[in-house]
Amino acid sequence: MSVLDQVINKVPMQRQVQGMHMFQKAKSFVVGDKQPVFVEEKIPDVDEVALTEIDMSNPFMWRQGQWLPYFKRLRDEAPVHFRADSAFGPYWSVTRYDDIIAVDKDFETFSAEPQIVIGTPPEGLDVEMFIAMDPPRHDQQRNAVQGVVAPQNLDELEGLIRSRVQEVLDDLPVNEPFDWVDKVSIELTARMLATLLDFPYEERRKLVRWTEVTAAGSASTGGPSEVGEMWQAAADMAKSFSALWHDKAARLAAGEKPGYDLITLMQMSEDTKDLIHRPMEFLGNLILLVVGGNDTTRNSMSGGVYALNQFPDEFARLKADHSLIPKLVHEIIRWQTPLAYMRRVAAKDTVLNGQFIRKGDKVVMWYASANRDEATFENPDDFIIGRPNGRNHLSFGIGTHRCMGSRLAELQLRILWEELLARFEDIAVIAEPEFVQSNFVRGYTKMMVTLTPLGQQPTATRIQPASARVTQPAPKRSHDRRSSKTTETEVNLSIAARREVADGVVEFTLTEPSGAPLPAWNAGAHIDLVLNPTLTRQYSLCGSTSDESSWKVGVLRDPDSRGGSAFVHENLSEGATVRVRGPRNHFPLVTSPRYQFIAGGIGITPILPMIEAAEVRGAQWNLLYLGRSRTSMAFLDRFDGDPRVQLAPRDEGDRFDLTAFLATPQPNTLVYCCGPNPLLDSVEEACASWPDGSLHIERFTAKVIEASDDALDSFEVECSRSGVTVTVSEGTSVFDAVEAAGVDVLGSCMEGICGTCEADVLEGTPDHRDSVLSQSDRERGDTIMTCVSRSLSKKLVLDL
Repeated sequence: MSVLDQVINKVPMQRQVQGMHMFQKAKSFVVGDKQPVFVEEKIPDVDEVALTEIDMSNPFMWRQGQWLPYFKRLRDEAPVHFRADSAFGPYWSVTRYDDIIAVDKDFETFSAEPQIVIGTPPEGLDVEMFIAMDPPRHDQQRNAVQGVVAPQNLDELEGLIRSRVQEVLDDLPVNEPFDWVDKVSIELTARMLATLLDFPYEERRKLVRWTEVTAAGSASTGGPSEVGEMWQAAADMAKSFSALWHDKAARLAAGEKPGYDLITLMQMSEDTKDLIHRPMEFLGNLILLVVGGNDTTRNSMSGGVYALNQFPDEFARLKADHSLIPKLVHEIIRWQTPLAYMRRVAAKDTVLNGQFIRKGDKVVMWYASANRDEATFENPDDFIIGRPNGRNHLSFGIGTHRCMGSRLAELQLRILWEELLARFEDIAVIAEPEFVQSNFVRGYTKMMVTLTPLGQQPTATRIQPASARVTQPAPKRSHDRRSSKTTETEVNLSIAARREVADGVVEFTLTEPSGAPLPAWNAGAHIDLVLNPTLTRQYSLCGSTSDESSWKVGVLRDPDSRGGSAFVHENLSEGATVRVRGPRNHFPLVTSPRYQFIAGGIGITPILPMIEAAEVRGAQWNLLYLGRSRTSMAFLDRFDGDPRVQLAPRDEGDRFDLTAFLATPQPNTLVYCCGPNPLLDSVEEACASWPDGSLHIERFTAKVIEASDDALDSFEVECSRSGVTVTVSEGTSVFDAVEAAGVDVLGSCMEGICGTCEADVLEGTPDHRDSVLSQSDRERGDTIMTCVSRSLSKKLVLDL
């Protein structure tokens, strides 16, 4: 950190923000304020507008209800549409479902940096946030807070969410009008945000106000917020959150057990522990977390009530069958699409659906249009509970930037509707809602409703439902369905050195052929070696993070290799070239006063840079290194005579007793373990008594799950909507089997961690092997991740 940075950081963040505001204000006085001003005018019918003049960035599209016909025309006539001039500059609109998937999954071609909104925030307020970053920086900062929505944490949150929903609903007036947006949607999301951030509960409404102002700038989304308002909100956020940060840091330093809130998780992560010293990035990530936790859930809570009033027959079905609630949630999020789009920037010249897009062009993925695409969703403007492919909506995005909090949003909506239906006979919308001014947030500012308790006859006069309005059915169009799969771009690196470091273990040193520095990485990172079009393997970086000129990986020749390690050992020699992706880090070293490292065989590779990082931080550490024999254990020369290292070669004694070694939890200690799956399973079991969050492991292969007595090697899957039945044999995933049979399925990570491939289970018992579903989700057994999970029954019937 420079001397200037050290001086600046002694100034309270609020004052820094106020100082930047004063500077920008003075600059605007001299050069003028270039912020656009939006005055609402009637938007003409789409047939009256030339195709080239269609401008979906108009912030009044949603309020005036013109977005549906405008998007319909673009999907039919110009699915990749260029608007040469707008208040936000030139941009491309991508409106078809398949095209948006292709863009969203290809971050190498379509970059999220520097902004995900169509415009540009006022100078000085163009804050950094991880949703507007590309890997690896995106992954590092996202991973710092991902744990707050991990399945086990959602299980713990469910009871708290339910109690707060009950409190709010029990206080609502009945048989008299009130504003649903204010009393339910805003109040519930404010309570949840305060919990996730550990923010003062009595001040929770501030969170909502700040997100409303910061997400509604005229230059960025066409909203009504003025620059002065935005700066004031930023200063208020800076003051509150910096105080919260310092308070938590002091409590941690005093020995208080870490909480599981977003601020503490940032402080515990190597990648974000110093975020407080980067004011605009600090504010940016907090704005992202607050907006993400507010807009999707809040506006879906209102949108669901509005939709069911528009489609009263569906409301009647729901009230008659509460088991439809999980399917209701998917349809609400599809139909509402709380955030209308995400923006990308072309990182290179490319072609999309026949249109040439130049490097640097803005590309807007209109999720609101994709979710109404007739080629994907039948009768897309109707609200249909149990829509066959309703869960395939794009409201959460897909690929690297898929919404981190999607499962939490679904959980909150499910609980809300479970509690609503347990209390009320009717929820009548008695006046047309009022909508926000924005091209980004599809939100509500006011919606008057009347509640009728169970057992009473509804008396309120609701607004006219959509089914009673005179509409012409939209003609169906057809187009060739294109594959949603995209290929990542890799770089070619040279093998500068190859050396044997143990029996069957080779260390490779990789360099950029031009001599240019390689991207920075942190301890725990890995890279992918793309060995041929069908063979890609991950290897941990084992060199020094301070070495910008080369990367090192250690590769064990596995006698049970499926082809990867054999290929590496037989084909990669000094001077050869190999294609490489990365680095990525899903195994970051969290800050701690002390570490217990455990390595098994080649699992020593990610531990080496972790030990280096621990040394740099001044942390205490010990290493337990297990292996078959000393000759098979790589990099032993690094530990000669170090009393902190305990070697346990299996050929020199009995099997090491991990249970006894880890029996007593050590204070202020984190355990990091890497090695074969049996070792990881044993360490997990031995650490069961340690405090939550003490153990950190990473699996490059799926966790080995003990097969139950009912586990089947092969089983049948019937796709109810497609009329296809396939046999899923051993070694074949459900996803691959049904896709090979021509069933239209959607996937992303293919590792059971993102939730994209989820399918409803209509009959049968799934064998869950994913990292997405909570324990309560698993117990219900009504959904499955088709990329990794299998079946405990001879036949599964899926809603595909």
